[in-house]
This record gives sequence, structure tokens and C-alpha cells, in this order.
Amino acid sequence: MTSTRICAARVAAASVAAALVLVGCSSGSDAKKTSDAVPVPKGFDVPAGVKLTPGGTKLTEDQPASVIYQVGDRAASAVTVTVAQVKKGSMDDFRFFSLDAETKKATPFYVTVKVRNEGPAGLGGAALPIYAHDDSNTNIPANDIVGTFKPCPTSTLPKSFLPGSSAELCLVYLVPRGRALVSVDLQTGSTKDAITWQP
Repeated sequence: MTSTRICAARVAAASVAAALVLVGCSSGSDAKKTSDAVPVPKGFDVPAGVKLTPGGTKLTEDQPASVIYQVGDRAASAVTVTVAQVKKGSMDDFRFFSLDAETKKATPFYVTVKVRNEGPAGLGGAALPIYAHDDSNTNIPANDIVGTFKPCPTSTLPKSFLPGSSAELCLVYLVPRGRALVSVDLQTGSTKDAITWQP
């Protein structure tokens, strides 16, 4: 079996990309308000039948949330996200990875997420800004894994993810030793406006 590894540089790049998305979605001057006070970027029309979820909403597994997601300078689209399962993994799953001593002491979590693109834009290949939030009040980005990882194989949306498409993702988080997972956070705005799922 060919060894695979977690590429720290790609993880950092993904974190930066997510940060850019957050800035792009939280502009006060370019936002308007919907009837239930959820910010909407200027010029964006919420698709019919979609009710946006207010920031700060707390959910449990299998409860959906609908938000506006924008990837960099690309067009924005409404997505409905559901955290379907949060599963504690084993570091034995990473026995073929090249990890430093501290990472080997972490606790892995595999988070299954269901996503539906409500439109109007395509979001092919995008990584969603979903974080593991631990009891030290730290947001941990999903690990970008190079190669095939059978316990949790799919971390990004399909290359073609047009309006009306649905996908199921599995995200890998390594929570440092001595910390506990508190929630899974979808953060398309400020930290305080994150939508959280409590496992």
C-alpha cells in the first residue's frame, strides 16, 4: 500500500482560502437585510423556498442550516448544510502517514456533512468553511489529506456542483491532546455568527 501523508502546507493554504471567504461574506456596507435579519450580499437574490439560518444558531446532528457561500471572487450561492455524523476515529488509521510526535497524540474525528447547492452559482471543487471547535475556544480546520484515506475519503465538493446538486462529504479533524471537541462550526461570517452543531 502506498503511504499517504497530511500536507501541512496545503492545510495552511486551505485555511487562508477560508479566511478570504469569510471576509468576502461579511461586508457591512454591501449587505442588505432579509425579513428575518440575516445579512445578504448586495445584488444576491435568495432562491425561492430557501430560508437562511441566522448566525449563532445552535443545532444538533441531522438539523440543516442554509447560508450564502462565496468562494473568493466567484459568484455566491446558497447552500444547505447538514452535519449528519460526528465519529471519533483512531490514530491507528494514520499508521501509514508521516506525522510529528505531537500530532500522533491527537484525537481524530470524522465528520459526515451533507450539502445541497440551492443556487444560483456552481461551487465545483470548493472546500466549505467548517471547523472543529474545541474546549480551548480554538477553531481547527479540516485536514487536507494527500492520497486516498478510506475511513473518511471526500473533503471537497465534486468538480461539478451545479444548482440542485447534492453531495456527502467527510471531513477529518485532529484535535490536539488534552482538548475536547465541543462543536462543529460553519463559519461564513464572524466567529460569533458561526452556526454550530453539537455532537
